[in-house]
Amino acid sequence: MNKLEGLEPKRVFYYFEQLSKIPRCSYNEQNISDYIKSVGEKLGLETIQDDVLNVIIRKPATPKYEASEGVIIQGHMDMVCEKEDDSIHDFSKDPIDLIVDDDYIHADKTTLGADNGIALAMGLAILEDNTLEHPSIELLVTSSEETEMDGALGLSENILKGTRLLNIDSEEEGVLIAGSAGGELIEARIPAEYEDASEYIEIDITVKGLMGGHSGGEIHKPRGNSNKILNNILKEIVEILDIRLVSITGGTKDNAIPRQTAAKIAVKSEDLSRFNSRFEEVKNKAINKYKTEEPDIAIIITEGSIAAKTLNKKVFDSLILLLDNIPTGVFTWMPQNKEIVESSSNLAIIKTENDKIIVQVSTRSSSEDILLELRKRIVEEINEADAEYSITGGYPEWEYNPKSELRDTALALYKDMYGKEMKSTVIHAGLECGVFAKKYPKLDIISFGPNMYDVHTPKERLSISSTKRVYEYLIELLKSLK
Repeated sequence: MNKLEGLEPKRVFYYFEQLSKIPRCSYNEQNISDYIKSVGEKLGLETIQDDVLNVIIRKPATPKYEASEGVIIQGHMDMVCEKEDDSIHDFSKDPIDLIVDDDYIHADKTTLGADNGIALAMGLAILEDNTLEHPSIELLVTSSEETEMDGALGLSENILKGTRLLNIDSEEEGVLIAGSAGGELIEARIPAEYEDASEYIEIDITVKGLMGGHSGGEIHKPRGNSNKILNNILKEIVEILDIRLVSITGGTKDNAIPRQTAAKIAVKSEDLSRFNSRFEEVKNKAINKYKTEEPDIAIIITEGSIAAKTLNKKVFDSLILLLDNIPTGVFTWMPQNKEIVESSSNLAIIKTENDKIIVQVSTRSSSEDILLELRKRIVEEINEADAEYSITGGYPEWEYNPKSELRDTALALYKDMYGKEMKSTVIHAGLECGVFAKKYPKLDIISFGPNMYDVHTPKERLSISSTKRVYEYLIELLKSLK
């Protein structure tokens, strides 16, 4: 029996469940792309699958809408794959285990993939429903949005026919998005140099249990960054005690606030008592600082065997300095609205390889100038640590358009349907809309979606009732675009 059977809108949740059966982490998207393509072909609609696995399915206009400008419904096929520590889920082959809990759908200890599977489900349900009234429709499903927006960036500049684009990749009902941030990924590499450490005892330190979250939409919230927290612990211990670093690993996705970081350090056997005492002090200090917003935070140590080798002191000191000085969180607020983030950075990933320590920082900004200023600040810190760096994954901001007929229509319709104003705003998260606006400058674009919470974390959940209302709104919006 399908777990979502009986939920409304019936066909939306049917397709959402079918999508949830197909593993679709970023860069593992061939199967999900093929499935979407197969649905279009079974419906007898013009279907295109391009070289980067984007899928476009075209449905002709219904009677009396033939002269209307075409509409593009857009979402992305990949999902952020995060799970709890004790989950045995294998994202490469296992379906998402869906759970219905009152008004919410969530997964069993993993991300749900409502970001952005619900957009695909709505689009496919609309394509198969021949009772609806609408202009010509193109369902555009892009690949690898959650990493570097490869699908949107790889989309041909002359393949789309519609002039109005509905991006269904927002997470708050009743909010219409009309602009978003651009961003990039900065990677620092500290060369690893090792030395003998046979007189040291290995100790594992782990910071875990943090909420994490979307590094755009939730970067302004007072949540802990496990990479920063663990580095602060190491910094406070090394100030009074000779400890060495063997390895450090934290974070898994550059667009997610890291929830867990682990370091393997080495301490001289005669210093173990002093280390344990100091560790308790800094651990309690960290927990007390974050426990209000991070009630499940845990900082634990495990004593191991005699160390074989450690990174030398110069490398360790450089890493601590770099992690301490890299800005994390909000960098600037919008000048005209101090409640909206203008720019931010996320100390997302740390990992130790044989010859280097890698540090990845994702940055975002609605202003290109501020993004360059933030980049300069981070690069200065990287240079101070004698590290190499590279910058990748750049995607453009989606600049607010003061004149938008599509936005005006959408806002007026919402008020007619629900008797209240729909909020129009710009967001700090990155949306593919910026890429589309650059490729197709004449596109009129808006973004909206149903209520979703804690996306990019295993606590991700989707409101069933909100999905129903947003789908009904989408249907009426298509009908109104005559």
